[in-house]
Amino acid sequence: MPVSPEMVVDHLIRRRHDELEAVRTAARQLAEEARSRAGDRRAGELIEIVSGGAAVGQAFDRLQRTARRELRVLVAPPYAAPKAVNERQLDGLLAQGVVCRAVYGTVALADPAIAAGAAACVRAGEQARLAHHIPIKLALADQSLALLPLSWSEAAQHTALLVHPCGLLDALSALFEMVWSYAVPLAVTTDDEIRPVSTLSEEDRYLLSLLVAGLTDEAVATRLGVSRRTVVRRVTHLMELADARSRLQLGWQAHERGWL
Repeated sequence: MPVSPEMVVDHLIRRRHDELEAVRTAARQLAEEARSRAGDRRAGELIEIVSGGAAVGQAFDRLQRTARRELRVLVAPPYAAPKAVNERQLDGLLAQGVVCRAVYGTVALADPAIAAGAAACVRAGEQARLAHHIPIKLALADQSLALLPLSWSEAAQHTALLVHPCGLLDALSALFEMVWSYAVPLAVTTDDEIRPVSTLSEEDRYLLSLLVAGLTDEAVATRLGVSRRTVVRRVTHLMELADARSRLQLGWQAHERGWL
């Protein structure tokens, strides 16, 4: 029998709505099941071995898509996977509210292509820092996935490890934060070059150079024209800034951070 079009359309809309609600409910149930099983992974499921340049690149893309809160990268050779998050991918991540942090090694920025890519990423909104030594090439998506090369050797540069939530992932996350803590912030200059941002005044640099040269606090105070108490106070401030517990550590951190 002929019926009113409004009645038919409303019926179809309700039926489609019920179907979508059923799909949404099933998706939530699957997500809950996946989360409940995440802690029950077998040892062989915690680490995936990825072989081949193309496969490593796909693994890096997968890691970026996994990030919901933060993407952290230690940039160092070998460059089997993409060298860094490219500007277009970074724009997409930032638009989703993902915080992107990267630490570049001095060896990496010595490559003009890497330096140009890093400058583009910083302009796009990446938080970047520079460290003289990067212990390992690494990428982390939140606390859910990590990607790192199996070996530093050129022969194994096309083989990488994907690490799922476990103690190793926690250790890799702590490693990144340690490197980040002593790295120096990077910024793009007016001439479109990426360079370290100095966090010290020239006077503090001079004070550090005097200490490293072996001068006593009294001799440093005489050179600077201040009291010994002022020298001690400024050295204490520098130690706090470098997260150093001794003057020996301060000297090492000053070298690592490029303060001298």
